[in-house]
Amino acid sequence: MSSDVTLVRELADRTAITAVLHTYARLVDERAFAAVAGVFTDDCLAEYGIGEDDTLRSAAAVVDWLTRRLPAGTTTSHHISNVLIAFPDADHAETTAYVHAWHGVPGAPVDPVLLARYADSFVRTPAGWRIAHRRMFAHGLIGFPDGILRPLPRHGEAAAAHA
Repeated sequence: MSSDVTLVRELADRTAITAVLHTYARLVDERAFAAVAGVFTDDCLAEYGIGEDDTLRSAAAVVDWLTRRLPAGTTTSHHISNVLIAFPDADHAETTAYVHAWHGVPGAPVDPVLLARYADSFVRTPAGWRIAHRRMFAHGLIGFPDGILRPLPRHGEAAAAHA
């Protein structure tokens, strides 16, 4: 493949992967949890927190987890930024993206806010790019209990998230 064709393909892939991240945020905010399954592979691994029930082993488990964690009446506003994408090969991508997620919880003394990083492994499928593995690392929490999320590893730590 010529370098121009390769460059155009990579740019298209970057755009498509970023769209998946934004689609996830929009679907969660719209409470379209069943549709969220479509941004993951069926056999995905999603690690949202440190609890055993926060490690999910399928797209269906992600849908169930979101339904339980964001009960009726809860509103959210997820904002994705600082997206970095690396391609180990043409059909796989490693990404990091920051998430700022406001949660409106009826009756809560303060609206909880999550500042975190998604470290995702994407795979190209016949249906397009999908998340095969997601890890969420907390930068900071406001109004959430301490110790519910995996803290962001510091530079040089063995369990560091994607660069």
